[in-house]
Amino acid sequence: MKTGVDTMLSRTGNTSFQTTSLNKKDIMHHIYLLLLDGKLVRAPVGDGIQRILDIGTGTGIWAIDAAETYPSSQVIGTDLSPIQPSWVPPNVSFQIDDAESDWTFAGDSFDLIHIRHLNGGIKNWGKLIKQSFDPLKPGGWLDVAEYECRLRCDDGTLPVDSSLHRYYDLVNEAADKLGQEFKVAASLDSFILDAGFDKMSHEEMKISIGTWPADKKQKDMGAVMLLAIEHGFESFGMAFFTRILGMEVPEAKELIAGAKKESRSKKIHSYGVQHLYSGMVIKGGKLSVAKQG
Repeated sequence: MKTGVDTMLSRTGNTSFQTTSLNKKDIMHHIYLLLLDGKLVRAPVGDGIQRILDIGTGTGIWAIDAAETYPSSQVIGTDLSPIQPSWVPPNVSFQIDDAESDWTFAGDSFDLIHIRHLNGGIKNWGKLIKQSFDPLKPGGWLDVAEYECRLRCDDGTLPVDSSLHRYYDLVNEAADKLGQEFKVAASLDSFILDAGFDKMSHEEMKISIGTWPADKKQKDMGAVMLLAIEHGFESFGMAFFTRILGMEVPEAKELIAGAKKESRSKKIHSYGVQHLYSGMVIKGGKLSVAKQG
């Protein structure tokens, strides 16, 4: 399927956001490579894995990288829209599919299932994660990366009455009204355990907004993240604020302009939290996945 917010806002008719969202997904892929030190997943998969499934592949950028990183594997990316490039590695293919529909993949057929940034577009996370269990081989891994869509600050430089803080509060209010809340990103571990996964891991990792951090890695990620959010401030915010929350256009534009200005300020030390989950499948005590490296 599309990225979560892209799916959500396509229902409001905001086609300009859909293009912006696709650009943002490619930018976020670069940020994740920085965050994970060049790795594609946190799950401890080996180099010899044979079959990989990427749910909500979007432009296919992660699936293409996975095909190149694991050249002996076959990678399948699924999405609601056929927006992937035609020139791809021979070991990757794409299918049109809705992640929230009933899956038809055979049992015990994948070594890795990858889900990233579908938050805001999934109404039933329990069903989605449960459906990830059976298609995985014994010893296979589910790898999920989601975000809160809420900014944090540890030193009081992001006041609650700031435009930037209010922007994210209202985005979450609109998402809640649509029944596709973002805050579920922090509690997916319960769904993973309920689905039957073992060795469940949940990590919270910071990504700064802007270039204020002294740490080089955070500064680099923050610079790219600023580019990503600036791409979507207006098209994302206008759709949510005017169509879902009923805000007048001038008020929405003023709030968005203020949020954009504050996001660039080095005096505001804000960051977002990414929630990274992984879980392994054990069926009947058997492990058949390729040896982990």
